[in-house]
Amino acid sequence: MKVQWADRALQDLEDVLDYIHWDNPVAARSIHRRVFEKTEKLRDFPDLGPISTEAGEPFREILVKPQRILYLHEDGTVTMVAVFREEADLRAIREAD
Repeated sequence: MKVQWADRALQDLEDVLDYIHWDNPVAARSIHRRVFEKTEKLRDFPDLGPISTEAGEPFREILVKPQRILYLHEDGTVTMVAVFREEADLRAIREAD
């Protein structure tokens, strides 16, 4: 299974890590490591996360506190499409785009 990141998801993650890094560089590095460890599990378990209640099928999400990662599993590829705070309302984020 191929695992890849959409440009938007990478930018979302970079923005989150930059923000956290200002106050706590150690936490930013820890989140970075945990995000990639968890998303690499999708290589073997592409349906690991539940279907997103906000985005609906075919989107799934995984939690890497304090972030949620929205992804798609299609045609032998898992694509991370967005990263956002776990308490964020995805519908509001989509409307702002």
